Amino acid sequence: MAVEMAIWRMTDDGPHPLVSSPLDSEQRLEDMLAEDPSMSGTNLLIIGRQVQTGFGGVIDLLALDTEGRAHVIELKRDRTPRDVVAQTLDYGSWVKDLSLEDLEQIYLDFGDGETQLDEAFAEHFGGTLPDVVNAEQQFTIVASELDPTSDRIIEFLAESYDVPINAVFFRHFADGGHEYLARTWLLNPHQVEDKAARPSRRKRRPWNGRDFYVILGRAEPGNPRWPIAHKYGFLNAGGGSWYWKPLRNLEPGHRVFAYVSGAGYVGIGRVTGKVIPARDAEIEIEGRRQPLLDQPDVSAAWKQKAASEDSQVTEMVVPVQWLTTRPVEQAIREKGPLASQVTACKLRDAHTIETVESAFGLNEAIS
Repeated sequence: MAVEMAIWRMTDDGPHPLVSSPLDSEQRLEDMLAEDPSMSGTNLLIIGRQVQTGFGGVIDLLALDTEGRAHVIELKRDRTPRDVVAQTLDYGSWVKDLSLEDLEQIYLDFGDGETQLDEAFAEHFGGTLPDVVNAEQQFTIVASELDPTSDRIIEFLAESYDVPINAVFFRHFADGGHEYLARTWLLNPHQVEDKAARPSRRKRRPWNGRDFYVILGRAEPGNPRWPIAHKYGFLNAGGGSWYWKPLRNLEPGHRVFAYVSGAGYVGIGRVTGKVIPARDAEIEIEGRRQPLLDQPDVSAAWKQKAASEDSQVTEMVVPVQWLTTRPVEQAIREKGPLASQVTACKLRDAHTIETVESAFGLNEAIS
């Protein structure tokens, strides 16, 4: 059962208890949660509000957490407590089948119509979308109170069947022209979060701890990314922290499968250092160390961006030793399940790894 909430105002005459009262509307609470979802106790990115399901239902708030877990948040409103529990689970049955493309469209409809989900995720959490999104779901009912039967249903589902469902209670207090909200949970939220995480170990492909794919721009005239990577041994990304931050996941010893969008895989290499600003990168020519930006075949436009100290403009690089490469015109067109379009992601698909290795004639024993 939820812990009863009480607030006292400290006065010279001792503590003065404040009396809780109903919030003037649950719409107001929904507005506040949409504006600041951390009020629920979890850092969330709201990706949809009043989301129409495929069977006529409407989800109050749909969100993602930093692990890519989908959160269905339902306010009790004028529904009976037991109805809102059943409806929340019903909505969850719809949400679990949403693809990344579905979630991206929901966010576009909810947002400004221009910002992409992966950009919003990076801005909110400071990192890239996980390799797998919506492998798990979590359900939260928001109410001022629930009847004892509904409490027992939620506890039964969560504790006996590991259903990741919980209820969060908000109480409204007013005092001297000031308003306060107090929050408590029906169940320990960390335990419910652990339950939500369990299916991911069944759904997520294992990672071999070594291989990444790295996207080096598109196959179009003037794209400098693959030429710089190929000739000078520097994977590179820029034009905003969302693009270059994934390079920080690359560590010495990791293997990278270089991919040019619109063409295919163009090389396999081994990371030899950590990400650094391109303006600090050096190469060795005839035994002498020279700045990468001094090389005459690096375009002036790329040099100008790389020289900038603005994180939204500058270029970042990661040194790599190529094991095998080929021209863009001869790229390996192995489509594979690329789970995200960010610059660098873990390559989990064993079939893609084996197919590209074979096409490049790379002997696994020496790779």
